[in-house]
Order: sequence, then structure tokens, then C-alpha cells
Amino acid sequence: MSNKSYDVIVIGGGFAGVTAARELGRQGYKVALLEGRDRLGGRTWYKDDALPGYSLELGGTWVHWFQPHVYSEITRYGLQLVETVGVSGPELAATVTGGKQSIRKYDEVADSINAVMEKVVAGAREVFDRPFEPFLHPEALAEVDKLSIQDRIDSLDISQEEKDLANGLWGAMGSAPCNEVGVVAAMRWYALSDFNIGTMFDAVGRYKFKDGTRSLIEAIADDSLAEIRLSTPVASVEQNDEGVRVVTRDGEVLQASGVVMAVPINTLGSIKFTPELSPGKRTVSAERQAGRGSKVWVRVRGNLPKPFFAVAPDNHLINYVVTDKIFDDGQILIAFGPDGANTDASNAGMVREELGKIFGDLEIVETTGHNWANDEFSQGTWSMFRPGQTVAYLSELQQAEGRVFFAGSDIANGWNGFIDGAIESGIRAGREVHTQLLSTSSHSAPASDTAHSHRKTSI
Repeated sequence: MSNKSYDVIVIGGGFAGVTAARELGRQGYKVALLEGRDRLGGRTWYKDDALPGYSLELGGTWVHWFQPHVYSEITRYGLQLVETVGVSGPELAATVTGGKQSIRKYDEVADSINAVMEKVVAGAREVFDRPFEPFLHPEALAEVDKLSIQDRIDSLDISQEEKDLANGLWGAMGSAPCNEVGVVAAMRWYALSDFNIGTMFDAVGRYKFKDGTRSLIEAIADDSLAEIRLSTPVASVEQNDEGVRVVTRDGEVLQASGVVMAVPINTLGSIKFTPELSPGKRTVSAERQAGRGSKVWVRVRGNLPKPFFAVAPDNHLINYVVTDKIFDDGQILIAFGPDGANTDASNAGMVREELGKIFGDLEIVETTGHNWANDEFSQGTWSMFRPGQTVAYLSELQQAEGRVFFAGSDIANGWNGFIDGAIESGIRAGREVHTQLLSTSSHSAPASDTAHSHRKTSI
């Protein structure tokens, strides 16, 4: 059993963790980053040969210039973007209502899609006119935070077909059934996209990294000067007036003056904290944020429309599909659904059956994906707060507890659940730790020579 000392230990190697490590490491602090998986990236994962011959994003993917923190990093590291063709230029839209399929030219339905989506988030400007300040209008926020997306859909005076369309699209974006996701989550996306549904579709699903999310996570990690340890899950975090003691599952003991917890809120309960975390943090971790859906990559063969998207209500295991790549003899599709725990991305028969419900019979060549809902280090997909959770927990989740600070896309003020939100929160946590360490005489001047001797050991 070793007993190593650092200025700061960062727990979690997603975008929030590596950003916090970079911010602190570049200021001269001796930083260790501990990641439970054998890779960096958290709920992003650009996997080589995910389908034979194709590297694909199994998790978080899309970015946009309306996401200021990630776009700053894209500029900093000179990265390039490409487009998802099923979002940038679909030719056909397939929809399902009452169990019946309908396939129409996209141009014929685009305006009605945008209109019904906007009805769900009506009033967002009165709540989030400055969307990176979610608590600016507390009374207005509290009023809408009571409602789920489904509550809002049910209240609208629109046809059943329109309700099914809104349910399917917002359910796919919510990564959960609409009755589990707060309408506040949808309103925040809309507000952050300048209150424009077309811009929102682009911001959340059109532009992605040419060389994958891995290109950015590695660029930030390389810049961090931190000692990075993969396959190092943490068992406990114990703090006192003198510092913090972090114990790994293998029994290794590490000491630090401060810790950044950069893990999904659904996983906080898997780590023992002494003293215990605040009641709110423990409660929301047990409740979980709602995101628990699936993302399945599908290689199909045949003469298909080029490109297309399909949407069905959230009672389908797969309820949203878009074209990602087009070939002479078929396509690669991205398929989403609201129930990741019960969707087997490796089961081609299951995928074929579910796709058939919204687009007809397709010849499936290969399928793949990752079960984020059952992954012990995520226990869910991107963050979508349930009704009531934004008001009850978001501020508390952001609050430090003694020497333990918190980061993660789940607790961002802005693009909650996105790479941008992760980076935002990592920057904030780095600033908070730096302020605390500067307030103690022993760390008033971080030793940059020490930090530079502890560069990362593995990625």
C-alpha cells in the first residue's frame, strides 16, 4: 500500500475531469487524475472499428459554435468538424402515430415539426432569457420545474399525430420517456440555441469532430501536466482539516489538499464519503437524473432514401433514427431509444424488429453500441433532470463540501449533459480549488517545477 501526496486529486477522466486537471496543472499544482475505465472520455467514447472498418462515437458526439466552452477548445487545438447528413440534409421523414407508419418528403413536414417542438418549450424566454444563469428568475423557474415534458405535451391543443411527433422527438433528446424528464431540460436547450428550434437541432445533433471526441480529450489531457492513472476506480474519499485521503479499490492511499469529483451524479453513491455528502447530493444520486436511453449504430444494406430520419413515440425501444454515412449499397444509421437497460445493441434481431416498427423491413449487416445505463461508471446517459430536480438540487450539486469540489456536465449552468457543460464545470471547479489553495499559506505559491515533473503516465 502506497501513500502518495498531491496538491489536487481529480476523480473522473471525462471532459470535466481532464479540464479541471489542465486548469490546475498549468497553474503549477501537482495533480493526479484517477479514472476507473481503461480510457479517458467518460460518457464519450470514440471507438476504433466499432463496426468493421469504421471508428464511431458510442457516446456523446455533437458540438456547435453556440456552445462557447467547447468551441473555444476546438479553436485552441485546431480541430475540424464534419456533419451528420441525416440532420444536415434529410430527404425523407418517417413518423409513426397510432401504430401506423408515414413516410413523407422532409420539406413537406419540416415546418410542422419545428412548430410542434416550439409549442412544448413555449415561455422559455421568460425563464431563461440569460440561459447561462438558470436561477435568474427563480419564481418562473419553480413554476415550470414542476412539469415533465409529457405534462406539457398533454396540455397542448394539438392533434394526436402532433403529440406523438413531439413525444418521439423530445423523448429521443431526453434519453428517457417524456414523463420522466422535466420540461425545464427542454427549455434550457431551446434557450441556449437562441430560442430557435432549427438552431437547436443543429446544436445538439449536426456537427461532430472529424477525428472523434478522442481528439479533443487527448489534446486537453496532453496539456494538463497531470499524472493520469487509468483503471483506477476510487472506493472512498475521507477529508479532515488537514487534507483529503483517497483510497482506491485496490487499497492504494493517496493524499491531497483538495479533490475534484468529476463523476456523473448517478454514480456518487458508489463512493464512500467521510463525512457524508450533503442530504441533497445523496438524495439526487439515489433518485438519479433521468437519462438512461440507448444509442445503437446500425449498418444496413439496400436501396434506401438518402438521407432520412425516422421518429416514433417513446413507447418504442428505438424511437429516433438518422442517417450518418451513405454507401452505394446502404447506410450507417444512428438509432436512439428511451430504455438503454433493455436494448441490446449487439442483438441484430432485436434491432431489426424495432427499426421495422418505424421504417419497415431493413437488411441489417452489423450493429453495435454501449450500454451506458448498465455501465458502473456512468449508470445512465447524458443528464436530463427530472421534474423538480433543477430547483431542488442543481445549486447544491455545484457546492463544494470542505475540500471536495464538484464538476461534470450534469451540473453545468449552461449546456447540461453536453461536452460544453463538462468543460464549463471543469473550468469552474479548477478556479474554486485554486482559490481555496491560495487561501492557505502552504500553497500560496504552487511549485511549477514539481508539477512539471509529474506529467501524465498513461492515456
